[in-house]
Amino acid sequence: MAKIVAAFGTPHGPMLPQQVAEAPGKLRSEALMKQVREQLEEAAPDVIIEFASDHFTNFFYNNLPQFCVGMIEEAEGPAETYCAMPHRVVKGHPELAKRIYGHALKSNFDLAMSQELRLDHAVLVPLHFLTPGMEIPVVPLYINGLAPPLPSARRCFALGRTLGRIVEQWDEHLRVALLASGSFSLEVGGPRVGWTDKKWVGAIGGLLQEGDYAKLARRATEARMAAAGNVSGELLCWITMTGALGVKRPEFVEIEEGGGFAAWRLE
Repeated sequence: MAKIVAAFGTPHGPMLPQQVAEAPGKLRSEALMKQVREQLEEAAPDVIIEFASDHFTNFFYNNLPQFCVGMIEEAEGPAETYCAMPHRVVKGHPELAKRIYGHALKSNFDLAMSQELRLDHAVLVPLHFLTPGMEIPVVPLYINGLAPPLPSARRCFALGRTLGRIVEQWDEHLRVALLASGSFSLEVGGPRVGWTDKKWVGAIGGLLQEGDYAKLARRATEARMAAAGNVSGELLCWITMTGALGVKRPEFVEIEEGGGFAAWRLE
């Protein structure tokens, strides 16, 4: 049977690969990425399901799904010219993606599906640090955390629960890791750029540490996330992931500025 063996969460600042390359060993973010990577390597997954928000790379307002699973053989990036990191080719896992897509529909989640994707920093920055050889296949699962109206946190949490069942009821021998990519409080452009809602970020970190993921989903209203920054809906990627974790507490949660790093071991 397939089994979710671990889960992880990181931010995905597009300039982080360049910053680390220019000052190796000096940034706390690099050390925290290394800590997450060590946990991932110990878990030895066969595939990663990565929850991320598309930054208008594949979707725009003329075609903007709330949820989309990537049923890809492979995809490459980064699509952005400003993202200073090496070009990457990421292998997909079409069989797992097809299962998620079909069984989610049977569970009243009308996911979109794409067989062609361009990968942006939201997907690639975590993988750059956690799986630098890009040897582990990835199923991207996009959550609209950027373009209101957003899906509700409760709906995302319920999707995570459904996803957990879909994976663990599969009679394929497969070790699956989950990865949430995104910040908790972030403003891009505008008068609040650089500002962080420290109270909200601290509350999120506390609820993650306590394993009270349902309470986090209740508190993360669209208005509350918007108050924390115009792209703070990336938290929905974390909330979707936690829906699959039951009440398992993380091995560690570390907050840094407007986001966090975390790891769960599930076996």
